[in-house]
Amino acid sequence: MNVKKVKVFQIGLGSFGRHGFEKLVELDTHYSEISVELVGVYDRDPEKLELAKKFAEFKGLKVETYSSIERVYSAAERVRDGKVLIYDAGPSELHAEHIYKSLKNNFFHLAEKPPSLSREEHIQEKKMMLDNDVRFTVDFIERENPVVKEALKITENKDIESIEVFRESCMGVEKLLNPVTRSGVKGGAVLDKMCHEAYIMDFVDQDLEVKSVEKNIHMPYGLGSEGLMSVRGGKKSELTEEAASGICQATLSGEAEIGLNASWLGVSSKCRSYAEKVESITDHDPVKTGLKTVGNRSFVDEEARFFVITGERELFGDMLDNKLFDLETGEEIETSVSLHDQLYRVLESSVRCAAGLENNELSEGEIDRFMTALFDISEHVEDSDVYEEVEAANKRVKQLIIETDEEVTTEA
Repeated sequence: MNVKKVKVFQIGLGSFGRHGFEKLVELDTHYSEISVELVGVYDRDPEKLELAKKFAEFKGLKVETYSSIERVYSAAERVRDGKVLIYDAGPSELHAEHIYKSLKNNFFHLAEKPPSLSREEHIQEKKMMLDNDVRFTVDFIERENPVVKEALKITENKDIESIEVFRESCMGVEKLLNPVTRSGVKGGAVLDKMCHEAYIMDFVDQDLEVKSVEKNIHMPYGLGSEGLMSVRGGKKSELTEEAASGICQATLSGEAEIGLNASWLGVSSKCRSYAEKVESITDHDPVKTGLKTVGNRSFVDEEARFFVITGERELFGDMLDNKLFDLETGEEIETSVSLHDQLYRVLESSVRCAAGLENNELSEGEIDRFMTALFDISEHVEDSDVYEEVEAANKRVKQLIIETDEEVTTEA
């Protein structure tokens, strides 16, 4: 039997990309069903490239390092023996451009979320998929979460009345305090946080009609800024559809009502209310609170990632702690333990898709419906005064930062 061959090229070695590189090295050295070859990696930081190269050498691999995206694609175009997979862990604003290049060259492409930061980019990606006999996918990594997988088994063929999802953290505060390190994180609460919730498409087979959107807080451009942040990270002096959300709640109507709740500016009051209810039943608090220091400043670091399902089965899943509970009894439900983590399984699935041995369970149509709903939410603009929005955003940030005697920088 001929073993399928997949040649992998990676773009980006940021915090997530570094972990992805380690998993690809593991696939190259240990995966036997497919011949996986990690050919090379690109990053604009030569130190990151050198560290990646040394890590690969330590594992017995020789990988090329590239100083430009053009060199990555030029090398990939020269591949004659096997399929090509591009793993894109680069900046969010470049994902769409890289997807276009891959589709034009008939390369399989795995992009970190979000695949695009505008509806126009998404439409163009969709058209290119239809024009070319090749696909791209997105690392909707929570679809590999053991809590999600077990909840899917339990609710199979069961009526679901509602799914309420919370993904809230202080990423926005960290980005304001450390804009250089976090420059690659874009999209605000909707396109960065809600984009993870594609797993809801595994639970329900329905159109996602946006019923309501409430953007409680927008993102300020910097500490004490007089402007708002755009989804691409720039400055906005007006409240438009390009303004990044700091805290956003949306309801999607259909056979099952879906609530999506996301935040870059700490845990919302709605999230705390849900957390208190489930804790009263399960004795488990899904909200994590601590203190984080960035440079010479500290802030209250809050995070929550959980869902609540109602219907024939009442379930609560905490994706931070990998815990699943029956809300009718309060008892914890055992979830399966995998040999590999979620990122490894996402990369493994993409390698198999590139080799033609597997089809991603989320169809392009389902991804399209999900991303269309996200853009409907992201582009929602409420009739608000921009100065009041900026004031509210700065007030929220100030509440989370621990005051010191150090001078505060006013712009990112």
